[in-house]
Formats: sequence, C-alpha cells, structure tokens
Amino acid sequence: MSAGGGGQPPLAVPPPALVDCFRLDLSHCDGHDLALLDDTERERAARFRFDRDRVRFVAAHAQARRLLGRHLGLDPEGLRFATTVHGKPILALAAGAPPGAQAAEGAVVFNLTHSGPVGYLAIAGCSVGIDLEQLRPFDDLQSLIENYCSPAEIAALAGLPPGSRAAGFLRVWTRKEAALKAWGTGIGAVPLDALHVGLPLPAAVAGQGSLPGLVHDGTTYPDLRLLTLAGEQEVLSIAAACGAPLAVRMTGPLPT
Repeated sequence: MSAGGGGQPPLAVPPPALVDCFRLDLSHCDGHDLALLDDTERERAARFRFDRDRVRFVAAHAQARRLLGRHLGLDPEGLRFATTVHGKPILALAAGAPPGAQAAEGAVVFNLTHSGPVGYLAIAGCSVGIDLEQLRPFDDLQSLIENYCSPAEIAALAGLPPGSRAAGFLRVWTRKEAALKAWGTGIGAVPLDALHVGLPLPAAVAGQGSLPGLVHDGTTYPDLRLLTLAGEQEVLSIAAACGAPLAVRMTGPLPT
C-alpha cells in the first residue's frame, strides 16, 4: 500500500491537545478528484442541482481524502467512511489496509466544514468539531439572536455597535456548531439557546475558552475546549474534547 497524498510520507497523528487545520480551495475540481470518491460520494455529488455546489462538494471530499490518506499512510481512494447514529462522518477500515491499520485509523478523528468556495479540514487525536461561516449581513439578525443565543449572549451582542452584531453572532454560532459536531450530535439534540459558549473578542485570534460538559435527555456530553479565529471575511471555530489547552496548527490561515 503506497503512502497517501501522492506518495508523500505519512504525517504523524496529532496528539490529543493539537488540531491540524487545513484550508481548502473549493473553487475547482477535475476528473482526478472525482475518481477518488466512492460510489456514495459520487451519487451525492450527482444530486446537486447547481454545478457550483457539485464542484465544491467534490473538491472538499477529494482534498479531505488526500490529507487523511497522508496522515494514515494509505491510498486516499481506498479510505472507507461510516457515520455515527447522528450522521457524523467517521473513518472506517480502509480497503486493503495492512494489519494494524484499523487501530491507527481509530486514532485519527476528522471534521470538515465549508462556506462558499472555502473549506477547512480538522484532523486530531481526540473528538473534534469545526465550523466556518462567511461574514455577511442578515435580514433577520435579531430573530436569529433571540432564537439561538443564551440570555447572556443576547445581552453581550446587544452591547455591540449595530454594524458589528452580525460578525458577533457568527462568532457565537460557529462555536455552537463546532461544539455540537465535536459531541457528534446535530442541531436539535441540545437547545442552542441553552448552550452558552460566550462571545469571544473580535481579534485575529479571538481567544480560547472552555465549555463545561452537560447532561441533556439522558446523554452526557464531555467538556470541550473552544477556539475561534476571525478574519476580515470569515469566522472559524474549533471545539475539541481534550483536557489540556487546545493548540491549533493552521495550514493556510484565514485571510486578514
């Protein structure tokens, strides 16, 4: 079995408190990208109504396969994926993997996010979630804030200048999405207005915080570390179930 990522040497699996975060250009794809996908991915790609969305899907999944293949030292087209009960994609045993590969893959956790023509792939040694949003105005911003933010977050957003509230809301929203993805659940499993993630400062590195675990409907969700990165046009949040302070190694930083 050749090394993944075009014959490059395998990358080390990140330790639990480190997340490797790769910026993905989703503006184009080609036949080589499509050939990397499995039948399920190709069927999903074919269902997109607009070519732009199809291109972004194929590009995201092909690049994710190459990066994961390189971390595992396996051919990217041989990777197999499964989903959790809540639909979160996870790595399964790769086709033709050598003895011991299953244990190695179990140590690699990934999460993929995209917004417009940009995506990010997080690879970690612990449960991880990542969410990206492009900065944009909202016609119904106040309604979104009231429906999805905690009382303390609503008060913090109300204290921002009107022109900064959309960016502030997206900093809160991406932290909540990243947390839910790290927990392996979806929107609706935990009420977002009861999930307090705070409002990080609008700096290039907005700061790191902790999200205490919680019990909801009989399910226990572990403590998380949260980190939010904000550029001029993007907001990216990362959540990881690691006990130590979270470190993120960026490959392709947010534009500033």
